[in-house]
Amino acid sequence: MVIVTLLASKGLKQITKVTAVGGIAVMGLNVVLIVVSLLILMLNGGNFAQDISGVKDFLVSPNPSYLSPIAILSFCVFAIFAYGGTEAVAGLVDQTKNPTKTFPKGIMIAAFIISIGYALEIFMWGISTNWDKILSGSNVNYGNITYVLMYNLGLEFGNALGLATDSAAQMANWFARVTGLSMFLAYTGAFFTLIYSPLKAIVQGTAAYWPKRMSKINKFGMPEFAMWMQCLLVVIIVLIVSFGGKSASAFYNTLTLMANVSMTLPYVFLAFAFPFFKNREGLERPFVVYKTKAITYIVTFIVVAIVGFSNIFTIIEPAMSGNYSDTIWMVVGPVFFAIIAMAIYENYHIRQRKLKK
Repeated sequence: MVIVTLLASKGLKQITKVTAVGGIAVMGLNVVLIVVSLLILMLNGGNFAQDISGVKDFLVSPNPSYLSPIAILSFCVFAIFAYGGTEAVAGLVDQTKNPTKTFPKGIMIAAFIISIGYALEIFMWGISTNWDKILSGSNVNYGNITYVLMYNLGLEFGNALGLATDSAAQMANWFARVTGLSMFLAYTGAFFTLIYSPLKAIVQGTAAYWPKRMSKINKFGMPEFAMWMQCLLVVIIVLIVSFGGKSASAFYNTLTLMANVSMTLPYVFLAFAFPFFKNREGLERPFVVYKTKAITYIVTFIVVAIVGFSNIFTIIEPAMSGNYSDTIWMVVGPVFFAIIAMAIYENYHIRQRKLKK
């Protein structure tokens, strides 16, 4: 965290170099999955590890946690989370060449690729991975599932090639190691963007509400002090949870659920405010995507309904299963930071009243 903050505070060029490498790394993983899965399918005579016996197998999850209607709706948050980070890219729109055309086009292309990519690759995982045999164990969690899947992909590829047991296991190990390196590069690239872009929108976009030092920009055009304050906060949180006594697996699952809710819940408020923003007159609008009131209201309703209900069901679903701690933690995160936000807002008004006196 400290190293990333130090490098990112030196300017946008440092960020773009790392994100480019991360993007190439994660694209490489997708290519490996598709090519190797197709080879396994051909070598195994067209047989899938996750059997497909009819249309029902495409509609019913093999994961028993997602069979009830409420559980399925709660999964929508994970689907929305697949697009997480797209809003962070919006903070760099002023660095984009010809943004009025390229940025909306880029968002639409990304959304299309993510949608098709997720559906296609989830389907392709069924070539090498059976849910009951590989993924249903307690040792598999949100944090390590990518490595479990890639290890198994390498193992099945080795078996399909007719390699000896030891050789197939060695191939599986290398698949996992390369995945670890690729994910490290990919997450580091995302980390560099996320450490800066949200701060730019939050601190620089609402500079009046913060102490002057927080919104101060260094010679590289970065809110350096705010970035270091963010670093300090994250380091403290990491230390607290690392020595809290809870198992890493359970903690990572809880953290993922908290992140899904905390990251997607603000979309509800932003989407709800969008029609009011559109009705404001006298504002400079460099480019407009939704040009009529009808389409604005339709899009707003869809986003608010889907994201709102998804978050509600995500929060209540664990409690309905008797897991009250997950529900409590998912509520605590947004509430805690909402209180901080209101405190900052109220502090601004107190300072304004003092200045008037």
